[in-house]
Amino acid sequence: MTSQRLATLGVFWGVIERATTQGVSFVVVLLLARLLGPESYGLVALAATIALLGQSLLGETFSQALIQQKALAPAHASSLFWILLGAGLIATVLQIVLADSVAAVFAEPELGPILRALSPLLFIAALQAVPAALFKRELKFRALAAAFVNGTVFGGIAGVALAYSGFGAWSIVANLLLQNALITASIWRQSPFRPLLAYSSSRLFELWSYGQYTLLLRVAAFTANQGPRILVGYLFGPLALGAFSLGLRLIEMLYQLLTLPAVNVAIAMIAKLRDEPKGLERAILEVTQLSVMVSAPVFVMLALIAPFAVPLLFGSNWTESIEIIQILCAYGVVGSCGLIWGSIVAGLGRPDITLRTTTIAAIVSLVVLLLTARYGLAAASIAFVIRGYVTLPFMPVVIAQLTGITAQKQYGVLVPILGSVAIMGGVVEGLIIMLSGLLSPLDNATHDRALGALIYTLALYVFAPTALRLSASFLAHLRPNRHILEARSS
Repeated sequence: MTSQRLATLGVFWGVIERATTQGVSFVVVLLLARLLGPESYGLVALAATIALLGQSLLGETFSQALIQQKALAPAHASSLFWILLGAGLIATVLQIVLADSVAAVFAEPELGPILRALSPLLFIAALQAVPAALFKRELKFRALAAAFVNGTVFGGIAGVALAYSGFGAWSIVANLLLQNALITASIWRQSPFRPLLAYSSSRLFELWSYGQYTLLLRVAAFTANQGPRILVGYLFGPLALGAFSLGLRLIEMLYQLLTLPAVNVAIAMIAKLRDEPKGLERAILEVTQLSVMVSAPVFVMLALIAPFAVPLLFGSNWTESIEIIQILCAYGVVGSCGLIWGSIVAGLGRPDITLRTTTIAAIVSLVVLLLTARYGLAAASIAFVIRGYVTLPFMPVVIAQLTGITAQKQYGVLVPILGSVAIMGGVVEGLIIMLSGLLSPLDNATHDRALGALIYTLALYVFAPTALRLSASFLAHLRPNRHILEARSS
């Protein structure tokens, strides 16, 4: 099977996994938001964000070095597995011990028990890191898709059942624990990796040369992306954090669905194509264009229909979130580009560059939030969006220095896409103004989405026919290979 077909199937299975998991996650978030209200939801979101730092460091740091390692020996994976497992156990104990102290900092006593209950997530993250990374290294995303779908579906069922039974905030705690435990169990069941009872300092040091940057990068990325949640919770309290977190959660779910499948495949594919200039250029331009073509119109459409969709889906208690969601959708457009650009740099084996850019983004993000906090949550959200447009668009210049692919060429593939999105947004906004007060919220949202999809497709046909042909080629690669089917049938 060719590298292009492997990459395409990797994106396909990533999309299947994300579509299912994010669909279930959306239902869970929807039900919990309606049942809990902004304040309780914000409290749980704060606890989950704090726990997420440890999960990210244990699950996505040195394991990424396994993907980049050109000559991988069994001792690499085994040594890293035992180190991460020990670190996961220590981190779990520390979160249990420090839970009440963290709750005191935020002046929220109810935060402590929730933090203790979520502490096993740290050990679970360490347990699954190595076999998951090995699947990604071999572009075997179907196995990961199956694991995440199973965990999310059954975890979601348990969370919803507990929510309807009156367990309130604890239903999402149970959902997170069961979901991650099932995902890890499924990954291990499918993985051929079994750790050796051995440890090699030299092999671990080889991974350290790349992993040290990834470790620092995860800290910077957490500060840039999750730090605002913690800061909003500290400055404004759980009620405001609930509104802010709901907006960010919707953006993140769209990221997970629309962009991350391409990101996961891009890192592995570009790492394999680093020494093939023509193939590298094609991969970079195609993955950039396809990702933005899919994600940008969704964020714009969500911003337009939010006044109808948010009260309809989440209830009248969440009307204050409408403005925040619309503001954060503006970040979603540039943020999806940033994820792709970051994955390209990571695939090129330059985590040092990604670390510098992400650190700058983290510093700018927290500074602008602190400076604008006195003007209210909306102003702080706008500052968060501005940070993205200030720090992210220079990434193609960096990629140009690494690959020789000019920034103009990288920006050029986005121009017809963003132009088509602008046309769609203008037409849909005009329809909303014309039909104001004439239709129900459900009818408004339905008609706007249908018209938006039609206008966007026509605009792409006129201004970006190459992008449409590229997407058609992508779909063609998803068709089963005749020789593979014959081999299976025999």
